[in-house]
Amino acid sequence: MDRLVRNIEILAGYSLGIVALLIFAEITLRYVFNVQIPDVYAVAAQLQGIAIFWGFATATFSGRHITVDIVWEACPPRIALAIDTLADLITAAFFAALAYMLYLKVGSLHASGEVTNTVKLLLWPFLAIAGFGIACSVVLGIIRIILRLQGRTPVEAGLNLNG
Repeated sequence: MDRLVRNIEILAGYSLGIVALLIFAEITLRYVFNVQIPDVYAVAAQLQGIAIFWGFATATFSGRHITVDIVWEACPPRIALAIDTLADLITAAFFAALAYMLYLKVGSLHASGEVTNTVKLLLWPFLAIAGFGIACSVVLGIIRIILRLQGRTPVEAGLNLNG
């Protein structure tokens, strides 16, 4: 499991790094040599979506998302556990619905053959990779719920998410 989470983080990081490199190269070429990279912004947008969606998976699993704990801190441990479990269930359900909608959208894009403007790159593979990241969010969210109900966190279960 530790390897899976680490690989998901690596994929998201590389996607974001490639976005930064593409934009830097495009700006440099445009302003220094008056040359443009075709469809760079379309590809960068798709890669940024991949990075964000795969980042959701690890944030969901490790609990590194934004939280507001005012009520939670005032609750007894059993109520806090119930709140956390409910929040995890809602998150997993949301991501499951999003994964399903992305599955339908990938099928629609595949059937239509939609492509980028200049280079004519197919768009559905990018969305499929991003959608798979959301599907991983669902799986990792369910694993988090199971661990929580067992009274463990990912770190306590032996998953070193920071190193």
